[in-house]
Amino acid sequence: MMTENYRFVEQVRSAPPSWANDEILRWDDSCFRRERDFITRHYWTTQGSINVFRIIGTDHPQYAGMSWLELLDRGKRMDINIPLLEKNPGYYTEPGHKRSSMNFNSLDGINWFIGSDGNHRSCLARFYFHVNGQGVTQLHDVTMNHYDIDHSYYEACSEMRKIIDAMAQLGIYLELEVRNQAVHRDDTPGWKLDHFQIEAQLHQLGEHDLPELFAVSYMQNAQDARTCLSVLKQRYEERLNSQQVKPGRARSSWMRWLGLGTSHERK
Repeated sequence: MMTENYRFVEQVRSAPPSWANDEILRWDDSCFRRERDFITRHYWTTQGSINVFRIIGTDHPQYAGMSWLELLDRGKRMDINIPLLEKNPGYYTEPGHKRSSMNFNSLDGINWFIGSDGNHRSCLARFYFHVNGQGVTQLHDVTMNHYDIDHSYYEACSEMRKIIDAMAQLGIYLELEVRNQAVHRDDTPGWKLDHFQIEAQLHQLGEHDLPELFAVSYMQNAQDARTCLSVLKQRYEERLNSQQVKPGRARSSWMRWLGLGTSHERK
């Protein structure tokens, strides 16, 4: 049936909105897996409301890198979903429709990535709400996952691992253990908020006696990790000097391991 809802597709193609050619970003799952031990809170709901204009990416490998307009034109299921929109636009605007299969992930609560389902409908909602012109932004009753990650803690531990690798080259063997334990949950039907406690510990392997490290080896937060990192850096430099490594070479080796060389060293 040729209705106003059909004409919205032609409106989009003839006068695309300013964001129509924005790239759909890729959810970096490998980065998320590296940082997941540093999650402090995880909020989940099947009754969430999302601003469709803050959906910026997807974990779908074929759709990441496309623009929104390209997804509208080339999405594999658009030939099914566009007629459904034309037939029942209320699915996108009216409460009460079950959309929990649409799921979204965020690390900041502002920028959202489409998860395992919802690529075509998210794209259509963005264009439909724009063409509709009534200021509608929210898609209701969707599944949402918001992860809070302690990035400072993660970065300190990541740098610590680089130094651990460097010290192994000098015959000093250490191991960094990170534990993430769920300690509390708030929930009622349809949502939950999990709280996590992060602990890190530096273990000395072999026969080396490093009492100054033992004093700071147990870490409960980012500040503890930065303190341990500082002591570890100092111990590494002392070890280099004890082996009578030339200062220039020591600096070059140190900076190379940390990936922090000066501008002329990186050239």
